[in-house]
Amino acid sequence: MSYKFDSLIAILNKLDRGKKVTVNSLKEDLEVSQRTAYRYMETLKVKFPISYDRRKGSYVFDEGFSLRKPDLSVEETVAFALAKKLLSNFGTGMEKSLDSIENKLSQKKSALPKHIILSAEIPKETEKYLSVIHQAIHNFQKVKMVYKALYSDDVTKRVVDPYYLFFQDGYWHLRGYCHLREDYRTFALDRIASLTILDKHFLPKILSPEDELSGAFGAIIDGEPVEVILRFDTNVKTYVLRKKWHQSQEAIQLDDGRLEMRFHVNGTEGIKRWIYQWLPDVEVVAPEELRDEVQHDLEGARKVHGYKTKGKND
Repeated sequence: MSYKFDSLIAILNKLDRGKKVTVNSLKEDLEVSQRTAYRYMETLKVKFPISYDRRKGSYVFDEGFSLRKPDLSVEETVAFALAKKLLSNFGTGMEKSLDSIENKLSQKKSALPKHIILSAEIPKETEKYLSVIHQAIHNFQKVKMVYKALYSDDVTKRVVDPYYLFFQDGYWHLRGYCHLREDYRTFALDRIASLTILDKHFLPKILSPEDELSGAFGAIIDGEPVEVILRFDTNVKTYVLRKKWHQSQEAIQLDDGRLEMRFHVNGTEGIKRWIYQWLPDVEVVAPEELRDEVQHDLEGARKVHGYKTKGKND
């Protein structure tokens, strides 16, 4: 093994331990000329993320880099594998980042054990828009899109000031100010037909994603605040209580064995679609408008399925 190789390894070990490394210190430690010490550093900088920190007066590894890799425990390996399985479906960019983190953390691959099954898939067709929108949000740039409405066949051209992205119900969404509607709107990324960043900037207003999403049920953010009261039959009570569906939910055990749930949400459109999965074991108590909507929809479903109410004389 050459003296040069030994010297390069010695320099790398000093950097990894946080020791002060300068051309002059290397000249003395390695007993080489100043020119040779400088050449050694230039050689290492080609292969490793090394820079000169003027504040420390020393060469250092860039933040986050180390030659040492921690040995993950079995529990840590499984936890990382679970996170990787769930998050890799968010797009190839996320997957590459996770692979990079894994390489930095350990020599071992965090493979998910065969006895743990995750079959849920997250749609990937919106992946191409994530980085574009992220860039626009970061630079306060307007975006232009062709948008296909979810509940109609309308196709519109929009100019939007993008504020934040959020993932809900298996889909990515963009929250922003829509200049066509002159108000804040939520856009599902899988409904965007085309998207470009404009060379126009906007002055962002104060908008708190945490406050907005706290009142949302699912991806429905807009709507007037309302209290929704539901009563569930005993045969589904256990299933309803298995999960916290909304941060405002309050559960009350009734004397007749049923479960009463109270929610404070923005509008009723989002929670209405959630209610339907519990039919016929749920009753809408309030608000009255939501109760009427559910009744109207149930009557429509009866007609679709060819059910006719029998008359008194039949």
